[in-house]
Amino acid sequence: MKILVIILLGTNLNYLHYPMKYEDCFDSGMFVINEIAKYHDHTEEKRQGYYTKNGRLVVGHYCK
Repeated sequence: MKILVIILLGTNLNYLHYPMKYEDCFDSGMFVINEIAKYHDHTEEKRQGYYTKNGRLVVGHYCK
């Protein structure tokens, strides 16, 4: 069984594990990222990227 790992940046790197939603790793990753985070454009206060509700930046994802 494949597992999707989402990497978040806070004080340290955090790794969250999710089941694969789709066969494709990218599609599964983007599905989960869009569920747990919101995209923000670059502003004076915050750089662009996907941020969770508690302010952690999504660094990336991989499947294993």
